[in-house]
Amino acid sequence: MILATLSGMLNAINRRRKPVSRMPNSLFIKSAALTLALLLLSGCGKDANNSLLLLSGSEPAELARSHLAAATLEQHDFSVTIEEARLGQIWQRLWAGKGDASVTVWLPEASAPFVERFFDRLDDLGAIDQGLAQESRLNLNHDKPHVLVRRSLAQEAPAALAVLSNLHWQAEDIEQLIEYWQDTQDWSVAAQTWLAEQAANAPVNG
Repeated sequence: MILATLSGMLNAINRRRKPVSRMPNSLFIKSAALTLALLLLSGCGKDANNSLLLLSGSEPAELARSHLAAATLEQHDFSVTIEEARLGQIWQRLWAGKGDASVTVWLPEASAPFVERFFDRLDDLGAIDQGLAQESRLNLNHDKPHVLVRRSLAQEAPAALAVLSNLHWQAEDIEQLIEYWQDTQDWSVAAQTWLAEQAANAPVNG
């Protein structure tokens, strides 16, 4: 039923929008590397922590990133919950172990007050994208949204860490996901639709 719904929505969206360009080869190289890493990790058994809590900012682009990250993790059999929080709360909760990761941590300037206090238990996996033009209020100092995880995730859920480490999007990807959400009013469905569309447009090797 869910697959049929997604398929119908995807067809409706495709009729109204321009076709999505094929993903760059570099993204497929990363995808192949991630798949190999996950296969190697699976040989060591399942992650002890199969349930993850993502902390997210409340702006539309921040929620788009968080739900896209969640949908990607769910493709690898993780159960993901998303909770909204302010930037300072995200740092504090990750430091205290009351969250696993966030893909909406603005660095370096916006998070400067929190780095010295909380970074000793956390890892910065880098920028997830360059930020959107409409997020100028959040990136006045040319900050970018980063992936921040609690350091113990490396031991507790290495496969999840591998997925999070390989999350990188373009601004237009996030903008398109926001458009899908505006059509559906459901972030989860919008993210799953976007991922399904990318898979459908993936080049076939052979």
